[in-house]
Amino acid sequence: MRYKITQIISDCAKIVLGLSATGLTFSSVIDLTYFLSVPGFNNFKVIISQEQDPWLYTSWGLLVDTALLTLFVLQHSLLASSKIKDIFNSYGLQVIYRTLYVITTSAALLVLIKYWIGTPHVILWQYNMSHRPVFLLYSCIHVVAWLIIYVGNICTDVTELLGIKQVYYSMVKLPDPNVRKSFQLQRLTKHMRHPSFLAFVLIFWVYPVMSLDRLLLATILTCYMYIAWNPDDRDYHYHKLQYERKYHELDHLQQKYY
Repeated sequence: MRYKITQIISDCAKIVLGLSATGLTFSSVIDLTYFLSVPGFNNFKVIISQEQDPWLYTSWGLLVDTALLTLFVLQHSLLASSKIKDIFNSYGLQVIYRTLYVITTSAALLVLIKYWIGTPHVILWQYNMSHRPVFLLYSCIHVVAWLIIYVGNICTDVTELLGIKQVYYSMVKLPDPNVRKSFQLQRLTKHMRHPSFLAFVLIFWVYPVMSLDRLLLATILTCYMYIAWNPDDRDYHYHKLQYERKYHELDHLQQKYY
């Protein structure tokens, strides 16, 4: 009886963590989309008095923004390290590892967005968004880029990325979902932590108002993603093989029903 009560409490805690991870993720993704793609979303968050030194404000803003980016990079890297994963495994917490990773990532993103300080005093370039062709081109690039990111994550198995599948499998006494993955797929996932690398690069750099804070964000996050991006020939051939296999399967279904 005592074991059953403990198991029920454990399952309830897992469900709460899974739901929290889902809610925080959707909230942070929506805010991140607006933050990165809607010009003036944060309205630079500045209230400048006439006596305030613009260069002093800019320096302080860049310092705060660097600290926020550092917080996000450290969280994203340390929790993804094998040592942290081993610690979770040693305490039997591997089931909730992904949900905690997602929750802390979402929290780091929300903190970054909330406390980000714009630097409107130094503008490297600025496009006239009132010009219709410029607006349409910018909108198309960002919409397509975000669609690639969203669809890519859904196709990768969004329930596993959120940690929901791990929690469900644990509750119904099934092995961890990663056990069913081939070694080649696990290797590819490890080497390609950000499958939408190009889409994010476009979002970072194709922006109508390139202020110093935007340049800082684009540079640091692009470099961080590039460092984490290290697929090799084996990963490429595996990805190509899976693409060709899926293409032939879809072609076969099309011929069968049409």
